[in-house]
Amino acid sequence: MQITPAILPKDFDEILEKINILEYLVPRVQIDLCDGEFGLLETWLPKGGETLPDDYEYEFDIMVNDWRPYVMKAIDMGASRIVAHVDNFSEADGVELVEMLEHTGTALGVCVSNNVPIENHINFVKFFQERYDNVFIQVMGIRDIGAQGQPFDKSVLERIETLKEECDDVEIQVDGAMNNDTAEKVKDAGATTVISGSYIFGGEDVAGAIEAIESI
Repeated sequence: MQITPAILPKDFDEILEKINILEYLVPRVQIDLCDGEFGLLETWLPKGGETLPDDYEYEFDIMVNDWRPYVMKAIDMGASRIVAHVDNFSEADGVELVEMLEHTGTALGVCVSNNVPIENHINFVKFFQERYDNVFIQVMGIRDIGAQGQPFDKSVLERIETLKEECDDVEIQVDGAMNNDTAEKVKDAGATTVISGSYIFGGEDVAGAIEAIESI
């Protein structure tokens, strides 16, 4: 199973420090951007001009109310993937996001939260699929977004199964409360990738934590 380490950075230096800890064990890193309103914690937010090391692919999980400038900043920083939280999106917002991403090659992740009926998210996944070639799904394994260390929300398993039925052939990843035990559960439900922060960076054996999930 594929694992993507997640970084909720208090500042830009923390991103560089944790990337250094990874020692090329994974190809991709997720950087979480939270405004303290949409996403519970307030993280570092790019101001423009920051440069990330060239050795990884970067996925930006954009948990902010004012998402437009941070989508553009993520693209400027070389994002290969972004995750959009569409709970409050209108169709006009969706069209605008597609227009921002087209011609960039950036994959678009549609985040499925726990607080909105899943039918709404399924409709948005299909909406984006009709307008964009590279769409994936991120399902939350925790109840509240934007904070690490929360308990696993078992209802995510049913959401994954429903998405597999309704959105055939779309990649599904799970973010939140992922460790070797919960990763096996979501894989059995149909997910192919997990996003993990505290499980990887919270212990002393980063390589062992990564290997434990990759071997599932």
